[in-house]
Order: sequence, then C-alpha cells, then structure tokens
Amino acid sequence: MKNLFVIIVAMLFCGNVFSQGINFEHGTFTEALAKAKAENKPMFIDVFTSWCGPCKKLSKEVFTQKAVGDYFNKSFVSFKLQTDKKETDNKEIADRYHVTAYPTLMWVDGEGELLHLAVGFHEVDKLLTEAKKVFDEDKRVGSSITKWNNGDHSLSVAMNYFAFDKNSKGEFEEYFKGLSEKQKLDSLTFEMISDVRLDTDGDVFAFVVRHRKDYQKVAYDFKIGRAIDQEIDYELQSNFGTEKYKEIVLKYKQIGFDELGLFMKRAEWKYYLNKSDFLSFEKSAVEYLQEFSKPNNYLRNELVWELYGVGKEKFSKFNNPDLVLDWANEFKKKMIEPDQFCYPEFYAYVIAGDINRAKKIGNDYLKSTEGKSDYSSVSTREYVQYLLSEIK
Repeated sequence: MKNLFVIIVAMLFCGNVFSQGINFEHGTFTEALAKAKAENKPMFIDVFTSWCGPCKKLSKEVFTQKAVGDYFNKSFVSFKLQTDKKETDNKEIADRYHVTAYPTLMWVDGEGELLHLAVGFHEVDKLLTEAKKVFDEDKRVGSSITKWNNGDHSLSVAMNYFAFDKNSKGEFEEYFKGLSEKQKLDSLTFEMISDVRLDTDGDVFAFVVRHRKDYQKVAYDFKIGRAIDQEIDYELQSNFGTEKYKEIVLKYKQIGFDELGLFMKRAEWKYYLNKSDFLSFEKSAVEYLQEFSKPNNYLRNELVWELYGVGKEKFSKFNNPDLVLDWANEFKKKMIEPDQFCYPEFYAYVIAGDINRAKKIGNDYLKSTEGKSDYSSVSTREYVQYLLSEIK
C-alpha cells in the first residue's frame, strides 16, 4: 500500500512537471484548427523538421518553461507540424504558408488565415513578445498582408509582407524599382532582399550583385552569402562544363561582379571533387588558395569541410592527406577566436586516417568547456559529441 502511494505521488509530480509547458494537440492539423475555432482562440503552430537543431532546442528549453506554458495554454490551441514526417500532408500545409526556414512559428485564426509568424530560435522573453503581437493588429504580420493587398506599400508593411510571401507573385521587383538609390542600399531593404526569391536573370538581382560591396557595409556576411553568393554559386556549379556555363560567366562579367574569378575557381574544384577526380581537385584547390586565400582564411576551412563531406569511402582515396593537414593548421593559426573548436583540424585528421588524434581533439574540447552554459558552447559541444560518435 505504501509503495502504491509513492507511485501515485510520483505520477502526480511528473504530471505537474510536464504540464508546465505548452500543451500541444495530438490529432491532425484540421482537428486542431477546428478546436481553435470552437474555442475562439488563435492556433499556434510550431513548424519543424526532425533534423533541425534550433527546433529541438526550442522544444526542449523554451516550450517546457512554465511562463510559456501559462501564456500559451490560456491564449492558444497549439499544434506541432513536422514537415518531413512521412505519409502526411504536413509539407503541403507548410508550403501553403510559404515556410522556407525552420523553426517557423505561426499563429492562424480559426479559418486558417495567417495572423503572425516568427522564424528561428527564440528565448522565453522573445517568444512571449512575439506571441503577444498576435493580439495587436498594428504589429502582427497578418495585418501587414491585408494592408499590402489594400495598397499600403510603406516600408514597415513591405518588410512584413515579403517576410511572409517571399516574392511568390514577383511583386518585389516592381516595389524595388520604386525606391530611391539610397533606399535600395538601406539595411532594411537588404533584410527584404535576403527574405525573397529573386530571378537571377532579372534587373533587381543584377543591381544587388553589382552593389555587393555596398551591402557588406550594412548587412551581416551570412545574409549576403544567403541572398547573393549562394545563388551565384548554384548557377556556376550546377552548369560547370556546359555551354550554359559560358553564358552565366558572361552575364556576371557584364554585371561587373568583381569576385567572379573566385566563384569560378570554386565551381571548378567542386566539379572535380564531386567526380572523385582527386588529382584535378588538388591542383585546382592549390591554385584557389594561392590566388584568393590571402585575405580570406576561411577558404581553407571550406576545402577541408567539402572534402570531408564527400564521405570516407571517397576521401580515403585522396592521396595527399598531408596537404589537408597543412590547410587545417594554417587555418587554425589565423583563427580569430582561438578558443573555439577548430572543425577543420578535426576533419583533417579523420581524412588522414588518424582517428585517435581526431578523438583527442574532440575530447579535449569537451573537457575544456565542461560546465559552460552559453548557447555557443552548448551547441558546439552537442555537435562535437555527434562527430565523435560517428568515428567510433
């Protein structure tokens, strides 16, 4: 009897612990939406994938917090939408709302019309701030969509509208043409540029490429990479060795893209790497570093990472592992933050077949950061642990 009492108390305690966070519905999207409509509440949707690290962190560290649960459970009907779950229409539902990044946090009304959305990992306070915007018509994204469709194309409205729509109807080009030169080069305008999908053969993309250095003054490098560099890389790399490649090169020459040589060389060595033509890859990679690495130490990291990424079955056939170790060591010497984990060093020793040295590098980092709770250390530790598990 005493043991039964202990079990019941433990179950009640566990139930209280787990009910502190958000209560997510377990039925279908349609059923959750119907419940939201019946209760006259907005529906909160956590759009995620199984492979998304920030999604897992959000679920584990934020959705479970009492303050979040208290506000969300009284204010919303909540639902999780995993877009890579097989035998569901979850991806189609996400596409309906133009979801292109994870996690995407959405709020819709009982009819499924978008009220608000936010993208990326949010700490508790920031998540609650976004959630409260759902009830503020002046701040929620859905209001901006309505205003845009009614002819209000002001900056604040445009930013919210294109963050959602991603230029699916090709409206951004016309909006951009109406801006002054100063407005086109503004940091807020680049925020929109980094959100939307542009036609790489269009006038707006040509302007953006031509003014890449101007945007570097007002935007983070990773956003420039996403909005400009990735598009150019994809065009060059997917067409390398074809007649169309020559046309693409000519296009960027005419635009005046001053880093075209670097991008062309990158397309070349990636082409050889993907074909497992390691002699040609090595020659091209060495030329790449000789010509372009002086101002950009990251190129060494890029080469090591890409070689590691083809997998052991392929990189084990690369006959010059000492060269890869040299790339990694040179990169490490010039690291801006030397206390950070040096990924290329770890990868290089795996490529060279020195698994024990790679394990030591990983374990030394774990030991040196033990007890650290900042986001960078925690996320790096998790990934290092994963890498170590892969080379056992």
